[in-house]
Amino acid sequence: MKGTSLQKILFYLGLVLFIPGILAFGSALYNGPSAWSTDARSYWGVPIALFVFWIGLAHAGTLLSAIFLALGIRLDHRTAMLAELSTLCCLAIAGIFPLMHLGVIENFYMVIPFADARGNFANVMSPLVWDFCCIAVYGILSLLFFWTQLKAKVNSSFEKLRKPVAWILFPLVLWVHTVVSLDFASTLVPEWRGAFFPVYFIAGAVYSGLALVNGLLCLEGYRVRLLERLMLAVSWLLLVVWLWNFLLKGDFCTSAFILAGVIPQLLLVESVRDSRAGRGLISLSVLFGLWAERFYMVMPSFGVSQNCSLNYTDLGLIAFSAGTFFLLFLGLRRVLASYVSDAGTFFGEVDGSDIAKNEIALGENVGHDSRDDQNKDSYVAPWSTEEFRLLRMPLLCGILGVVLFSTWSLNQNAFEHVYLTLVNILPVMYPIVALVAIVVLYLRYFWRNNLWKSTSKIERYLVALLLVMGGLFAGAFYAGGPSEPSPYEPTFLKETVSEPSLLWNARCSSCHGTDGNFNQKFVREFYPVPQKLTLDRLDSLGVDSLAHVILNGRGNMNAYLGRLTKTEAKALVEYMRMLARNNEQKNERDAVGEVD
Repeated sequence: MKGTSLQKILFYLGLVLFIPGILAFGSALYNGPSAWSTDARSYWGVPIALFVFWIGLAHAGTLLSAIFLALGIRLDHRTAMLAELSTLCCLAIAGIFPLMHLGVIENFYMVIPFADARGNFANVMSPLVWDFCCIAVYGILSLLFFWTQLKAKVNSSFEKLRKPVAWILFPLVLWVHTVVSLDFASTLVPEWRGAFFPVYFIAGAVYSGLALVNGLLCLEGYRVRLLERLMLAVSWLLLVVWLWNFLLKGDFCTSAFILAGVIPQLLLVESVRDSRAGRGLISLSVLFGLWAERFYMVMPSFGVSQNCSLNYTDLGLIAFSAGTFFLLFLGLRRVLASYVSDAGTFFGEVDGSDIAKNEIALGENVGHDSRDDQNKDSYVAPWSTEEFRLLRMPLLCGILGVVLFSTWSLNQNAFEHVYLTLVNILPVMYPIVALVAIVVLYLRYFWRNNLWKSTSKIERYLVALLLVMGGLFAGAFYAGGPSEPSPYEPTFLKETVSEPSLLWNARCSSCHGTDGNFNQKFVREFYPVPQKLTLDRLDSLGVDSLAHVILNGRGNMNAYLGRLTKTEAKALVEYMRMLARNNEQKNERDAVGEVD
């Protein structure tokens, strides 16, 4: 079957998955974290498992294009374009799920580490702050790297920018996934603690990225043998880690071991690796295996505990992510078809083609001339190469920027009550250096080479729009004044009372807990810990006052005006009083039991 036919089938499959998936996605946003299953050990569910899986896949483009380019390993144009395009699509999907996991998605801006004059802050000891910074910078730079490659095809002056940007992205790809691994290492789960965890996370990300790119190349009817060898080598590393972790901690995911560890060894069989279907199925097996491994890591009690099983929302979110990727990637692939297709290849080989040897020979001879022979024994210091000369001043600006940011943040009085320290700022330091350095690099290079004229009007308008949006965004943070709930026009709701327990579990339990003793593990990841719902405190506030808080919100609590009626809000208050009364009676019984 031709590659175009396979692409059409996958596009329609994506549409089939996307339609029910978007309904589950909307339901998850409306009902909050109680809509999906959570694990009793970590209180994380499918959204975080999907986030870790897709952020791992997003490393494919940076690994292949940026790292290979920085190290001088030749990569054909088609593979680089497909890898970078897959990175952008995976990043767009991965970024959705941490925001969904917050429960109050419209308060996403609170994880940005800026001193807000209104005094409304995230928990800066939370790794969610690190995630936001690292992933946002990684996404911006990946998009800029991809755009530079598109521009380089029509204007060779842009080609000189790609290698300096690659050197900035090289450590960033390792930094981002190390920070993601610290999300797990900073929790109370013993299996996630250990010095090996960041290395293990990076290896898994590299492995999944290679599997994705090899699968996309099979879809194109194209093959890069070096990537197959790399994927096989990383599988050996992970097999050792999985076995060592099992012997050390008894932690083992059989599905991942078989699908992503054992089956890929079939690449050692010549008839399998020379078969397009064989390579494609092995890549698919690795992706399924690593998804199972990420899922098991986030929800280790799945299949063991009766309270931990996939529901409609969980399955819908999985379908939504897969369907969105197929639609987004294949749609952009078609739009950028003229950029992706390129006759010039280096170590790429077309399946079943007699020109494979010629392409390999072409890769060995490209760029080879008499000057290479004359200079092959000469040594050039790394800091004197052209890309490092371009990076010197931008990197100094980036380092200066992070020093100023750290000094400024540590001296803000508004951060005193959240105990901001240098350790909390450390994970976002390199992303700030990278962002400042890239901005200075592009501005300086454009100014010196007068490249503004080569940009289209649409590109100029987009840059102007981004600057205006950035100014408005920054102004919103420093506007000052008290924090007030945004005005919300209530919709018409009938004065009917739903079951209070159902309302509580759907709207309130993600933070306050099903029993009213608040969900500490979930809350401490992002929000300040709420006050306990004691009977004395509820009586002192009164029913009307508490109903007003439920409908209009306060602090980190979202407003439910328009989604709950006043009668339902008062019913929730009475339900809170019942929970508080039950908790006090339980505490009294426990105290009597201890005395006895």
